[in-house]
Amino acid sequence: MDSGKIKSESELAIKGMGGEVCDWLPVYDITTMRSCEDVVSRALIMNAMINIAFDAPVELIADYIKDNQLTDHLSCAEREILAQSQETLSQQDKINLHWYLESLWALLWVMGKIDKLEVPYPIPDDMVEYCPKLHENEGPEKFTDTDSIRSYEEVYSMRDLYYRAMWCCREFQLRNTPHKHFNMSLIMERRRALTWCLDNASDWDNIPQDT
Repeated sequence: MDSGKIKSESELAIKGMGGEVCDWLPVYDITTMRSCEDVVSRALIMNAMINIAFDAPVELIADYIKDNQLTDHLSCAEREILAQSQETLSQQDKINLHWYLESLWALLWVMGKIDKLEVPYPIPDDMVEYCPKLHENEGPEKFTDTDSIRSYEEVYSMRDLYYRAMWCCREFQLRNTPHKHFNMSLIMERRRALTWCLDNASDWDNIPQDT
């Protein structure tokens, strides 16, 4: 894998979107990618927890996660949320879970459920069709039928693009000149998911987002 070439391709793509690049922004080290099972389990958890942001009973989501043997894959923050109720959840908790939509969209790409993960575009209205619908009592099969995930190089290349896009977005923010193709929250959440996939030693609650 040629990380220098990947860097150049990412920079070219960002310039093509009207963005700016930083020549000295380094490349990522090579890490050990997570397994297909790990990625599918995280996607199932996130898909379930998103429902809490839309007022689903917390205990119902906790039961779904337990029934599908996903408890061991929960993060510390997720365990704390599942120990609460809709009445005790903070507004920030719900906001954080709502942003899971963008992270999950990135995982759908990693699992090969979608073909593109384009920086300028938010999730589409039909995202729900790709995911198990808990409110319709659908099982986990839309995710568990995944036999393999994208290669390390594919995910590394996409994460590199989002890494450099984040630097670009921060530059626009510092100058108070927002750009329609660079949404910080969207970029952060997708980069978070991609980085987690690429490093099996990472902690979902504390994914580095430095540039």
